[in-house]
Amino acid sequence: MTAFVVFFFPILIYLGSWQVMRGLEKKDIVSQHYENKSLPVISEQEMTTLNSGNLIYRSVSLEGEYQPESYILDNRLYRQEAGYEIFTAFETSENNLFLVNRGWVSKEDFNYEEGTETYQEKVSIQGVLSPFKRFGLNLVNQTYLEDWPKLVQQVDYETTKNEISDSINKSVIQLSAASIGAFEPIWKPVDLKPSRHFGYALQWFGLALVLICSYFYYGYKKD
Repeated sequence: MTAFVVFFFPILIYLGSWQVMRGLEKKDIVSQHYENKSLPVISEQEMTTLNSGNLIYRSVSLEGEYQPESYILDNRLYRQEAGYEIFTAFETSENNLFLVNRGWVSKEDFNYEEGTETYQEKVSIQGVLSPFKRFGLNLVNQTYLEDWPKLVQQVDYETTKNEISDSINKSVIQLSAASIGAFEPIWKPVDLKPSRHFGYALQWFGLALVLICSYFYYGYKKD
């Protein structure tokens, strides 16, 4: 029993502490998101006057053209329904290249031609700048076709940079619902709310407490 406690007690404390740290990180991200999103919409020219840290989660307005390159991100569940998230390259009037998350669409309602329409004209769009992290999860190494659009399990910065352009911006535009080419926006700044992490931490610490109580119970229990 002593060996059991010595082995598992530090692990439970570590897991609980890790969940607390993750919860605090997510809390900071959510706070920054709501704070920056509430600020006035900025233009592309104004983006050059701000550092990268102040640009995260800011609402921006851009003019430019959608490009032919689109990723169709598979296995995106929303309201218990399977669908896709559509990511399309967008070149601005200032020749900056962004990847735009146009939102979610049901598999049943999705039309490949309409869903990846490139709009051969200049349009104005608005959205929120978010860090270009990994979207989706590719559990196996898959080789995708060279033609666009591409049906993928994961969208990440390095792959996008290699397949589209080295100049692709390190921020993704989370397109607003009112913009041209938008589907249903489902993006959130964090996958799990901070409260979920704190709840998991409470479970790990609770298990550690049960372990210690069990140790003393069996240690002082009469034969």
